[in-house]
Amino acid sequence: MFSSKLSSTYTSIFSKTSEFQTWLVEERKINPETISKDQNKKEFARFIEDFNTATLPHEKYYNMEAYEKRMSALRSGEFLPPTDDYYDPSADMKALSNAHKKKGTDSSMYLSKEHLMELRKVQNERAEAGKMKLLGMDIKQNLGVRMDGTVFDD
Repeated sequence: MFSSKLSSTYTSIFSKTSEFQTWLVEERKINPETISKDQNKKEFARFIEDFNTATLPHEKYYNMEAYEKRMSALRSGEFLPPTDDYYDPSADMKALSNAHKKKGTDSSMYLSKEHLMELRKVQNERAEAGKMKLLGMDIKQNLGVRMDGTVFDD
């Protein structure tokens, strides 16, 4: 919503003077001309805390100039484009549903049905060879082994 955070330094007090004084008068009911410098610093620290945590009660305390432009356009009857800091629940729902969708699969990562059947056959032969070995039977050397034929190619 608001991209920049402010620290309670003098540079930020000068950049946010109009927002701070408006907040001081409207929210805290304090006249900025009658308070001491120490009290002014304390109030500004409080303002900055609310500013940085985005807990100020009104949008005008974040950017007075943009708020004034928007209000003058509204008073003159001009078309107001939507503000860029609004919440769009449909965008959230779309992002959530996309996060749960199954990702596209890469076919090169999966084995064909024929290849899977061949591997299952080899697995069954190995299990059978293991049982035959336990029973003391002779086992063929190639039982449970498959060669693709490229091993012996030169």
